[in-house]
Amino acid sequence: MLHSAGVQLVKLYESEPAPVGHRPADGPLSDAWFELNYQLQEEALDAHVNKSFIEQWLMRLWTIGAPRPECFWLFLARLNELALLCASRYVDCCEFSAADGLLVEPSCVLLHVQDGRTAVSQDTGVRGGPLLPSLHDLLKGSGYMAEDYLLSVSRRMEKIPQVVGMLAGLGIGNTEDISVKLSCMDFDQRRDFRLRLCLFDRKIFNEIGRALHLFMHYWNIDEEYVGKYLRG
Repeated sequence: MLHSAGVQLVKLYESEPAPVGHRPADGPLSDAWFELNYQLQEEALDAHVNKSFIEQWLMRLWTIGAPRPECFWLFLARLNELALLCASRYVDCCEFSAADGLLVEPSCVLLHVQDGRTAVSQDTGVRGGPLLPSLHDLLKGSGYMAEDYLLSVSRRMEKIPQVVGMLAGLGIGNTEDISVKLSCMDFDQRRDFRLRLCLFDRKIFNEIGRALHLFMHYWNIDEEYVGKYLRG
């Protein structure tokens, strides 16, 4: 039985027109990947997503073969989106140490390239690079991801430390400080302040989930959905 979030995704995608000459996916491996995509959608609740959650899903991703390389990279991009979302929310809430866990501190999951292929390990004696930069480097070096998407990732990664600097410059170190500052601002000043925060949302995470679903259905890279994230 499919998870509820997966059922919602299926209903959403069933309204999409099938590309001309499409070839539907079949077989147990494809079925497992549809379920994997659904399960991530269901489990990735805001209250659950943290560094440990993302690392566990990375380890899981590397244990299952992909029907096609594009499936692997789209799924990795979804995990990258969760890492960006998590880090941005930490910063917006002045949880700077938690954000450093994703941006600066070594990860217990070692992401690297081995014999021209990406590899992952969880060796307590070896520390990998910071999670978010490592994910970005892997996606950028894959050759599969669309340039506009990679540029979007780079810009959002750059904004996170900019927000840290902005908050530090205003003497803000916790959410109580933010409340005090906002109480002293007029409407326009509050709007400007909020625009300077990260305020990332789940839109791209959800869109990549849709792109993966459609790609596995039709093995086609269309411009409107899949082509926003995969190179044609």
